[in-house]
Amino acid sequence: MKQYDALTCYANRETLELLLAVSSTLKITGTLDEDTRITLYFQEGGATPQAIQALQSWLPEGAALRIETTSVEEQNWNAEFEASLQPVRIGSGLIITQSWQPEEADEGVMQVVIDPKMSFGTGHHESTRLISQLLMNLDPAGKRVLDIGTGTGVLAIVAALRGAAQTIAFDNNEWAVANTLENVALNGVANQIDVRQCELEGIAEGEFDIILANLHRNIIIQLLPGIVQRMGKQSPLLLTSGVLIEDYQSLLDEAANHGLAPIDEARENEWVATVFGK
Repeated sequence: MKQYDALTCYANRETLELLLAVSSTLKITGTLDEDTRITLYFQEGGATPQAIQALQSWLPEGAALRIETTSVEEQNWNAEFEASLQPVRIGSGLIITQSWQPEEADEGVMQVVIDPKMSFGTGHHESTRLISQLLMNLDPAGKRVLDIGTGTGVLAIVAALRGAAQTIAFDNNEWAVANTLENVALNGVANQIDVRQCELEGIAEGEFDIILANLHRNIIIQLLPGIVQRMGKQSPLLLTSGVLIEDYQSLLDEAANHGLAPIDEARENEWVATVFGK
């Protein structure tokens, strides 16, 4: 049976949330969140000292973190996670649910089906709910949309169902790309969303009207120069999420350095999502 490396991280919840947010920067095959710990799964031999060091490099100085590395046989790590999921209502116009528990949606309410496979973006985390609500407040009809670090594909699917003329969704993680392809098919938008495995540098097509970035604050700041280069000339928008309120000012400052200003925001608990305009 196939073996995987399992990297189990023990820390306080804030640190675990940060690790989940940046885990997509590593070559992982899946994650398991068990509240007081998270486990990152790698192909056998993938949980190298370099991977652990890269993970730790995102943490603030003094953050307490204990890591255990083990080897495990392939199994359905996602079964318990799937069983715990419930439909999520976002505002009055959007429901995110799973194929095994379809919801009765009222007229005018959009239902998006996401079978997550442990990808980030089920609607159960504040950052996904917040950016989804901001996207629902906009009108992407007829516009070009870019979804950076698509995860489950949920934001790209919302944009496509609301009439985006073209949507490109990409992730650097093979497992997330495979999950996105499954979810766009479930929602009947496979012909409307171009799903790719690449980095931002791999997106060569012109300019976009709406760019979506539900990522960690540090990653957003790192990508800002490339994001701004891909923003169109006619009132383009950048939607960000995955940002802790205590880190928000640094994002605002860096966005201002690139000619971007906040025009809308949404907050829940310690998280904030923002719409930036040029």
